[in-house]
Amino acid sequence: MNRQIAGSLNALMVFEAAVRHRSFSGAAAELNLSQPGVSRHVSTLELRLGQPLFIRNNNRIVPTGNAQRLADAVALGFGHVRDTWNSISAPTDREEVVLACSFGIADQWLMPRFSDLRTSMRGARVSVVTTDQLEDIDLSSIDAAVVWQPEAHPERPAIPLFPDECFPVCTPDFYAQHVQGNDDLSDVPPDLFLHLDVGRSGFLTWKDWFTEAGCKPVLFGNPIEFDAYPFLIQAVLSGEGLALGWRGLVDRLLAEGHLMRAGRSVSKHDTAYFLQHRPIMEENTPLARLVNWFREKA
Repeated sequence: MNRQIAGSLNALMVFEAAVRHRSFSGAAAELNLSQPGVSRHVSTLELRLGQPLFIRNNNRIVPTGNAQRLADAVALGFGHVRDTWNSISAPTDREEVVLACSFGIADQWLMPRFSDLRTSMRGARVSVVTTDQLEDIDLSSIDAAVVWQPEAHPERPAIPLFPDECFPVCTPDFYAQHVQGNDDLSDVPPDLFLHLDVGRSGFLTWKDWFTEAGCKPVLFGNPIEFDAYPFLIQAVLSGEGLALGWRGLVDRLLAEGHLMRAGRSVSKHDTAYFLQHRPIMEENTPLARLVNWFREKA
């Protein structure tokens, strides 16, 4: 899978819903996103494809011919995934708690611990909603969410999870070839910096890192951005370049020697992630068990 497609999978899912509904608001309602979030994903695809995907007429949208072709292909692919998922999924007639988090948290932190979480839930199901644009989700409909900063919902209790620490990462081979003895990264070619589409999340970008680290900035031009952190990290593991890593997300890969630090650490806050949740009205509920598990792991 090439880098542009891998960096667009989340946007493709949103785009397919917009074509099917002939409406950004209809796609937003189906996917539990904001309408501006849907519009932003579509704009990202249009930029990467170099062409408009919808004919816009006031509040009406009509997909172009190429857009319909792409949407049909996406629907076919995701439909196959959905059918396979349903065929292998366990029954859902159990208590359930809905947890939202970024792709990075899900892939690098939650999934390696998911078996332990399921055991602690004692039969209650954890349904995980993943997106790297949490600001696009209506968190009022979610039981708990791993968020970057909790100020948007001050009425919800929040548990700090990780210290805030961000630093460049790459493979040892890449470091030896491109970085060694150059911790300010000023001599690394611009196209070897891999970028995450941070949206309005407040996550550090490469530009932020150069500023905070006090390093000479690199001119990036118009780089390709990944819209999901696991795809970004997979590109790093494949030796394609450098990415920004966060403590808590890349710890396991660092400990196993798959990645290494390639530059200075920076931080802008005391805490990088919080678990924010509905107020717990009584103990021994699925939500209470989920929160207690996160508190123990934090």
